Amino acid sequence: MVQVRLALKSDCGCSRTLSALERDARSSGLTGAEIDAALEKRSFEVRTNAAIAYACALQSGNQRVVDEAHLRALRVGWTHEQMEELGQLIGGLAANSLT
Repeated sequence: MVQVRLALKSDCGCSRTLSALERDARSSGLTGAEIDAALEKRSFEVRTNAAIAYACALQSGNQRVVDEAHLRALRVGWTHEQMEELGQLIGGLAANSLT
């Protein structure tokens, strides 16, 4: 999910990384406003906003924040399985940023 990747990398400080992510976002059909929102760690769409919040919570490592974001995501229609997949995606992004 490109919006999650944008949110997680929004403060990386690498213009090359952000430019590549913005190109990917535009090619996947996101508008400039949607890209800007993702870079601010939010979305106009409720389910995507919940996914971004959960991803950012996982990235923070604060278990209380993770638990709260997980519950909010479930309330807006994400399943436990989808949340697990999102967690794996985030883990993969973190591993890729270390290489």
